Amino acid sequence: MAEKLNLKQILGCVDMNYKGAWKEFSDEEKKSVGFWILNRYISSVAGSRTKQERAIERTNEFYNKHFNTIGVGKENGHQELMWQLLCMSGATGNIEYHQYLGFKKKSASNSKVTKLLEEIYPNMKKDEVELLARLSTKKEIKQLAEEHGIENIKL
Repeated sequence: MAEKLNLKQILGCVDMNYKGAWKEFSDEEKKSVGFWILNRYISSVAGSRTKQERAIERTNEFYNKHFNTIGVGKENGHQELMWQLLCMSGATGNIEYHQYLGFKKKSASNSKVTKLLEEIYPNMKKDEVELLARLSTKKEIKQLAEEHGIENIKL
């Protein structure tokens, strides 16, 4: 079984704008390149605000813009072109630190408040409860709890 590329190797090639690396990768190594996940890494660069904004702008302009039209499917996509666009997006000439940016998770600012509101309003949708929790002050929440017969609440 052939060795797969690790993320550090791939990001290093992209940072150094090594477009020719795709032709040097074996078939097994090419299969290990996840273009969608690399999008998340390349758009995130440690450093100044200007550097971070530039990374996002370049990734959006060169790579994301045509991601679905070029495609990266094994049978119908043009993976070498996607690699070249990825290298253009991340080309800084230096090895950069790329932190993975996960998706934001929906959560209210105070889970105790959210649970209390869910108890008081069982028919409300979760996002509505979270919105109400964010908009209400502690004093308003305590008053609401007292009106519904809930005493000695700690927020």
